Amino acid sequence: MEKLSRIKINRLQVTGLSAFLALGFGASSAIAQSGEAIDEITVTATKREERLRDVPMSISVLGESTIESKGLFDMGSIASAVPGLTYAEASSNLNPTFVMRGIAVGQNLEGLQKPVAVYLDEMPMQDGKSTVNTSFGLWDVERVEVLKGPQGTLFGAGTLSGAIRIISKKPDPSGVDYKFSSDIGTTSGEMRRRYNAMYNVPLSNSMAFRMSASIADEAGWVANTGIGMDPSNNYESVALKAAIGWEVNDRLTADFTYMYQDNLSDDGGTVNPNLEGQTRSNFKAEMVEAKLNRFNLTLNYDLDFATITSSSNFSETDPWQETDLSAVLGGAFPMGIVREDKSEAFVQEVRMVSTTDSDLDWVIGAFHMDREVLENQVFHTTDAFVDSKGGSIGGMSNDYMNTNNAFIYGSPVTDNLTETAFFAEVGYQVTDSLKATVGFRTSEVEIKNMRTAGGSSSIGSFLGPVVFMGGDSFTPVPYNYGEYAPGKVKPNTMKFSLAWQASDNVNYYATASEGFRANDVNRAAFVNDGVSTVDPTDTVIPKLSKPDTLWNYEAGMKGQWDTISANVAVYKMVWEDIQLFAQRLSDPATFFTNAGEAESTGVELDIIGRPNESFEYGLSIASQDAEITSISEVESTMVGAVVGSPLSSPDMQVSGHIQNTTPLSGGNEMFWRVDLSYVDSMTNGFPFTPGQAGVPSANFGYTDDVTKVDLSLGYVTDKWSAVLYAENAFDDDGYTFIMPQTFFDDRHMTLRPRTVGIRFTLNK
Repeated sequence: MEKLSRIKINRLQVTGLSAFLALGFGASSAIAQSGEAIDEITVTATKREERLRDVPMSISVLGESTIESKGLFDMGSIASAVPGLTYAEASSNLNPTFVMRGIAVGQNLEGLQKPVAVYLDEMPMQDGKSTVNTSFGLWDVERVEVLKGPQGTLFGAGTLSGAIRIISKKPDPSGVDYKFSSDIGTTSGEMRRRYNAMYNVPLSNSMAFRMSASIADEAGWVANTGIGMDPSNNYESVALKAAIGWEVNDRLTADFTYMYQDNLSDDGGTVNPNLEGQTRSNFKAEMVEAKLNRFNLTLNYDLDFATITSSSNFSETDPWQETDLSAVLGGAFPMGIVREDKSEAFVQEVRMVSTTDSDLDWVIGAFHMDREVLENQVFHTTDAFVDSKGGSIGGMSNDYMNTNNAFIYGSPVTDNLTETAFFAEVGYQVTDSLKATVGFRTSEVEIKNMRTAGGSSSIGSFLGPVVFMGGDSFTPVPYNYGEYAPGKVKPNTMKFSLAWQASDNVNYYATASEGFRANDVNRAAFVNDGVSTVDPTDTVIPKLSKPDTLWNYEAGMKGQWDTISANVAVYKMVWEDIQLFAQRLSDPATFFTNAGEAESTGVELDIIGRPNESFEYGLSIASQDAEITSISEVESTMVGAVVGSPLSSPDMQVSGHIQNTTPLSGGNEMFWRVDLSYVDSMTNGFPFTPGQAGVPSANFGYTDDVTKVDLSLGYVTDKWSAVLYAENAFDDDGYTFIMPQTFFDDRHMTLRPRTVGIRFTLNK
């Protein structure tokens, strides 16, 4: 019955879309030419500047005014403003993951490359091998572009289902500019403080310097009874960005940018539903810290017929994570982990973009990325537990990574990912109103993995046989030391699109595009050549998983008139050779495998209107159906999914706003605004336990339907503005996140409770 109802819903979606598309043919004359004009939006999603409505794909854009009016602060807040996009993290900066159009198999999976790439200007920033990734602040940002659907042609690996581009403001030599803003709020009596500042100064007629800084000090709302800390999930952030822009001559420009960010959360944000209120209990604070240094040099040279761009990027991150793992072993003893990674990445892209006014336009380029992650972790226990064993346990260390009572330590792991690619997109104006585009990218991806000899594992000397809560023996896999380099893969991706300008106001498009994720090394495959010692007939673990691929088939309409803009898209995404976490039947060996196929179909609608100079409204709807459509019996047992298992995404998301502005004397204004977002319930993973046929997963669950309402009242002048606000005004405390892959007691997360405050902005 549930399947039948979904089919009916999809038919209604298609019927409604057909009617909407039909209206587009005559809409230019039907829209009243009165009220306030909608601003034209320019994007660079195709590596060239284009009007948003001319780009044949679904793109959501958050401009500076939207970011400020909604009070968007970090990456997580992007998802709250873009239906079809969700965001999950177990704590600030702990495995932050975007999910677009339903392409995810869990809310917080580790180890694999993310399905959505996050770009900071020209550089892909997230790293799947480190559990901690920086959540970038939206300070001094020109816009955020959310590119829906795979972007494998122009952006490469990691854009399986889309890409998010955070685009910074550039130095401006035309004059001095400055800006200061503050946000002071309170959540249940605990203070939130955010400060941002920017200063832009010309150094000459052709050169300028721009610096911006951001500081956040936010008390949390979760109590940790185990350590007697309330609130415990406090958050601090310090960020600095400095840039020099130089117009060297009429043809050459150079921009250099340095960025530093340090985010620190004192404890996790997940809670235990069995405890009262927003409460968790651990024997240690689960601290997370992410430090980032990033450098970029971008050169642009005008060749008359094209612009050649070189973007050189280097980033260095230093993540730190502390976690209470006691519940994984059923509380047999207090067990914690400290993980310290170090990641370095170099990215170089060179491209040429045609600039002539002809029927043919093109983009060609080359891309190279080299990323190295050093993973170093230590398992430890408490002084009290050691004392209970007589005060001394053989094989322990009190000086490894500054951690006492370490019983598994050493053997750091180095992961290397190298991607080299060549890409091209060619567009041809077939007629005055019809344009065809073809894109292609050929890539070579190499994964290397090396474990350093040394360290100790003394768990058996003091605990004896240990059993997981699920019944599996705790037997650390005895990986061989040395380098694991099983080879290279060479994925190719394609893109095809047609764009038809039906009138001055309405464009239609159809697109087929492909994306992929980089594969991974299975270290367990290097033990006994991946053959089970318990049952040699069981699955042989492959040394290297394959990249998974996704095809997106999309059609849509983009219309913009004087007082209203409307975008609508319908799509079907087919995900093949899905990279999944698996466990063998005969032993507890875990690995990454390729299994099954999934499909996601949906429709997206986005409308903004300004019927008069005082009133604005906006409505965005994303409806989708994403599930496993094919999987073998053996694969099903290994990964815990069956045909019909929903992917980890909501069926429906809605967001909207209304804003009314009242002109006052002296050119000042007063406004009130209401923002609303609704997200359907969704699963946190697959329903069955990997490696145990038909056994329900104890971790499986559904999040709640969540509705968030934000209210604001503001006063605006030419020089300053002040805004009173209430975020999550009706205090929705439904669960937005459930950790899927462990037996942690603290696995659930809610929205930040009702927060009220004032934002103040001073500008030139």
